[in-house]
Amino acid sequence: MPSNRQITKHKIVSIASTWLFAVLFLSCRNNDIEKIRSFSHPPGAPEVVAENIEVLFSDSAVVRNILNAPSLKIYQDEEEPYTEFPEGFSVQQFNSDEQITSSIEASYGKHYEKKQLWELRQNVVAVTESNDTLKTDLLFWDEEKDLIYSDQFVKFIQKEQIITGIGFESDLQMKRWHIKNVKGTVTVEVEE
Repeated sequence: MPSNRQITKHKIVSIASTWLFAVLFLSCRNNDIEKIRSFSHPPGAPEVVAENIEVLFSDSAVVRNILNAPSLKIYQDEEEPYTEFPEGFSVQQFNSDEQITSSIEASYGKHYEKKQLWELRQNVVAVTESNDTLKTDLLFWDEEKDLIYSDQFVKFIQKEQIITGIGFESDLQMKRWHIKNVKGTVTVEVEE
């Protein structure tokens, strides 16, 4: 039979456990969700981080675009949510015969979700279906207007000429393009 001392010790442990549980329960009820989030997600840190990603975009079960990137960071808590590609990315576009029709790559990229705007920086190279190539260090793609543009130095390489200048604007396929301030044109002789 347990002694009075053991019974008292058991009651104290039981009362202390009940009190501790009640304090924890009540303190959890009063927690602000923002306070909890600040412990698990510091301000300015991305909500999602991924490495070595490959994203396939399809239409009617046919792959139309493939995006590859060494890393991706998604920032949803910002005033203007965005996805960042800090180590760059590349996108290839395919036709229904699964042949590459165009491609674009950059050493850095950012996609602003609300604005539907892509910002590509450093070593931007875009190649069209007809093998025309645009090179620049800054290019924007406005998804809503289906427009690509830059206010920086560009080099536009075609089969028979190379045009350099400041500022560029074009449709996404680069069929209707315009260099705003042409700095030079070099005609290339093509041997058949």
